[in-house]
Amino acid sequence: MSRTYTLNEYYPYTDSVAARAEVYSDNATAAALLAYHKQKGAVEIPVWECVGVDTPILPMPRTVMDAMDERIRAANKRVIITGVDAYLSLLNEQNIEAFMVALHGRIDKGTLNAVYMISETRFSGALFSNPKFENSFMVVHIGGDRQHLSQPAFTVVSDKYVRSENNPTSWRDLLKMIGQYEATGSYTLVLSKYAGKQAGLSGSVSQLRDIAEIAGWYYGISVNLPENALEMLMEKCKEGNHSPLEYLKAQVDENHVNTRLAVKRLFDLRNDELWDAYVWLLQKTIDKRSYLSQVLAAAINKDNLLRKYVFEAAISLLNDRNAADFAAERAAAIKELGAFADALIVEFIGNIKERSDEEAACWLNCGTEAERVEIIRRVSQSNLTIGLPQLWNGLYPLLEDYLSDIYDYSSEYLTAYFRDYRRFKVANTVTESFVKRAFDAALPADIVSRDSVLQELSANKGAALLVVDGMGAEYYPLVRAMAKRRGMNIASATVAAVRLPSSTQFNRLQWDADRILTPEIHEIDNISHNGAVEYERCPFEQNITAALAAFETIINRIANGLVNYECVVVTADHGSSRLAVIAHDKGLDKDLPWNGAPLDWRYAIAPPKTECPPEFEPYYDEQKNTTYWVVRGYNRLPKKGGKLSVHGGAALEERLVPVIVFSKGKPETEPEQLDKQTVPQLVEKEDFNI
Repeated sequence: MSRTYTLNEYYPYTDSVAARAEVYSDNATAAALLAYHKQKGAVEIPVWECVGVDTPILPMPRTVMDAMDERIRAANKRVIITGVDAYLSLLNEQNIEAFMVALHGRIDKGTLNAVYMISETRFSGALFSNPKFENSFMVVHIGGDRQHLSQPAFTVVSDKYVRSENNPTSWRDLLKMIGQYEATGSYTLVLSKYAGKQAGLSGSVSQLRDIAEIAGWYYGISVNLPENALEMLMEKCKEGNHSPLEYLKAQVDENHVNTRLAVKRLFDLRNDELWDAYVWLLQKTIDKRSYLSQVLAAAINKDNLLRKYVFEAAISLLNDRNAADFAAERAAAIKELGAFADALIVEFIGNIKERSDEEAACWLNCGTEAERVEIIRRVSQSNLTIGLPQLWNGLYPLLEDYLSDIYDYSSEYLTAYFRDYRRFKVANTVTESFVKRAFDAALPADIVSRDSVLQELSANKGAALLVVDGMGAEYYPLVRAMAKRRGMNIASATVAAVRLPSSTQFNRLQWDADRILTPEIHEIDNISHNGAVEYERCPFEQNITAALAAFETIINRIANGLVNYECVVVTADHGSSRLAVIAHDKGLDKDLPWNGAPLDWRYAIAPPKTECPPEFEPYYDEQKNTTYWVVRGYNRLPKKGGKLSVHGGAALEERLVPVIVFSKGKPETEPEQLDKQTVPQLVEKEDFNI
């Protein structure tokens, strides 16, 4: 077994000029040895000085040893060779053995005046087993216990994708950085002329040529991008000295990296080569508890993004414990997408038709027409005895406002009547008791005439008139509730009676032509007759949705009118009755006998010298000198054709209309009239028994 000397034991034997290997046990011992040799006048030659500057290939042992020999001879004095361990750490076992064989030959010859410092870890003792090497101090083991350092790790990459900055850019620089003694730690070599992987290197040297490997190792890019996209991203990151996430955030605009705007931004960038990288950015940065994170966890691509987001993920998370939060996040993003998502929402609704209201409700929150239609379909099948079920609050504000009970009609009877009318209309049904109630209903004696109200209001030259064809008193709470939501000021509000028969031709409004807002709004009347889409058979819920949507236009027209006028008076020529048609379809009305062809379903010219039957209300038109019999309740005269709603008759919903005065400014007080809240359940519940 070879002897190990302490430093003090060895120092007296250092003067020999023969080639020698000093095998040190630890780096501290090596440092002391080097300092001692220099003190004695020896010159240090590190291995890195024997490696060319520009070579992209690490020279093998023979080349390095030859260069080292030249430097030793040129020194013309004692030379200490350091950095051998750094060099050997880069070589595989075969090349390490080649180096040790070459070293053996030089020490055995003894012609070079050099000391080769090598750690005990790297030294190959088998080649120097002959006792002569130790007896003649050709090989000397110095120090104490062997040190245990972790093996160094090296990564070699091209400078095409990686900035050099603090990293070595040549094998020579790398060897210099590793140092004079046994090395540990991690090192990156960035080569400008890295043509291909080099054979003969240690397994601790990772030579990265594959773009995906470099992306994962250096930039932490874990997404499987197309090679051209990955190459572009890495070059941009190198060029601007950005991390991939920083660069990608800048490209998508960091303000869009959130759950509300990200999907729209991805959709807009679907032709961008870095699209998959943007998805990866979101996967890395978006809250893992978010709906978007659940979507991005699936296999997402440019073609299926919207389908995954709008439809598939929602179906899979329908009953998730976080469904309400997911649905709210989804709705915010879909509203940014606009009409692009509409078809998928329609498909989603079709897929959940048979799911319960409790499962479906929170997901019908994007404000689309299809969702509103579906909400009305579901609400129509609910118990509306006490109004809109709590489950639907906030999902369809227009429906909520339409069914609102907080605005009364000046009498408990009218308030209860129209409350139940609206509920029956939404439920698309009517009961026999309500049909009788409509027949028995009498116009309260204190109800004002619309014409008299308008005559008084028209005296204000700063007032404009907006006529909404077919807007009956059923919509009175809706208009008031919408105004309140938008902070619009209502100076006065009432319901008033129109002239009979309750059709437009008998209800031409008197007002200065230049103060009538044009064009008049006919959507509500058109929908009541023809449905949401003319010449198509639309389901009732679609018709209600379309009628409610028309009030968005009405409110905007009022706001525009207030720009130029002090106030805007909103009223209608007449109302209409949907329940009269439903009652007819259910066989709850009767066709009144008539001799000849009547003018309309709901009124006719009174036969001469005939007493008016109880099924009619007589009305004398002074201007035409004509008496009309106007049908009470939901009965009808025999006339060909059919409608979704009727008007012209004497039912309360046909002959009562709102008269609402909007004025400028923020509302500070309640309107002049009808400002108290209604008392719940003013009539027996059995009157609304679906």
